Amino acid sequence: MRKHYLASGVAAIALTISLPAVAGQGGGGSADDSATITQVGGAGNFASQHQPGGNDGNTAAITQTSAVNSKATQEQWRNLNGVDFAIGSKQTITQTGTNGSVASQQDNGIGGDVQNATQTGTGLSGGVATTVTQTVNSPFGSNNTQTSTQTNSNGSTVSQTIGVATPGTAVFTKNSQTATQSGQTLSSITQTIDGTGSATYTNNNQTGSETGTGAGNSISQTILSSNNDTQLATISGASSANTITQSQQTGSHNESQMASINNGSFNLIDQLQAGGSNGNKQSVTVDASSFGRALQFQGANVTGNSETINQTAGGLGNQAGQGQGNNGNVALISQTGGVGNVAIQNQGLLPGQTGFMSLSGGLVVRHP
Repeated sequence: MRKHYLASGVAAIALTISLPAVAGQGGGGSADDSATITQVGGAGNFASQHQPGGNDGNTAAITQTSAVNSKATQEQWRNLNGVDFAIGSKQTITQTGTNGSVASQQDNGIGGDVQNATQTGTGLSGGVATTVTQTVNSPFGSNNTQTSTQTNSNGSTVSQTIGVATPGTAVFTKNSQTATQSGQTLSSITQTIDGTGSATYTNNNQTGSETGTGAGNSISQTILSSNNDTQLATISGASSANTITQSQQTGSHNESQMASINNGSFNLIDQLQAGGSNGNKQSVTVDASSFGRALQFQGANVTGNSETINQTAGGLGNQAGQGQGNNGNVALISQTGGVGNVAIQNQGLLPGQTGFMSLSGGLVVRHP
């Protein structure tokens, strides 16, 4: 069963709904449904696509152009069950010149699903920010891909989540999330794998990047209760006052986190491992940057981990701090060129404990 609507213009509402033939059916069947919505011009447009969970290879596409404060939402249907069993579905949202607009995608399927959101020239409108929200929350999703691209969209946000898994114990494997913001100011990327720390996550990948001239941007990445996952965050271009925060907690192990900042100033990279994790790797590269800080911390019961900070190509007043608890860990700081750089390492911690490090007035810090 398929319903299809196409609308454009001021305050137009377009709604596409695809439902399985039998209500309450959780899986089975093959549909290959295709749904398309195109909206051009106006303001406050709304497009929503809702596809069946019990079918394979569905495609859904929403395009909104020159329509400020518009909203686009897509969802793989849960069909009153904990999972919808969608396989190989593809959802795409493209918004151009739609300031203050919203893109939301939700995938409850079990594998091979793709979500892609692209926003260009879609910044603030009437104080309302442009946003992208992407979620994978199947109890056993694998090989799903989520991608978000924002260009020249000041004050915009991206939120990507793997693991709002209800009900039951979740196992997520080989999923990929990528978020890119170019030429941004005061924008943010937030990526989370298992926000509750109650599931098992293996071999997943998250990538966040800020490119071009900008300021006040942030990338936040979190992995809980997982293993063999990779997180990569990069900020490049003549930008300043940006922040990268990476966190691994709740017993995660054999994880890899990498962060880099190129050609900027007053930027901060903060990496954290805690809660009994082991075999993790964290690395930071700061190139041609001034007054930047890089902090790394491995908490209680952490063993066999490595941390590396490289600050190169000159710069001025860069700072690096590493704190480690327990034993069998490796910490390396390399600062090349520049003036007034500061490097602090404390293995075994002490004074005030938790993340120790110190300096305070002249920065570096961490402690609590």
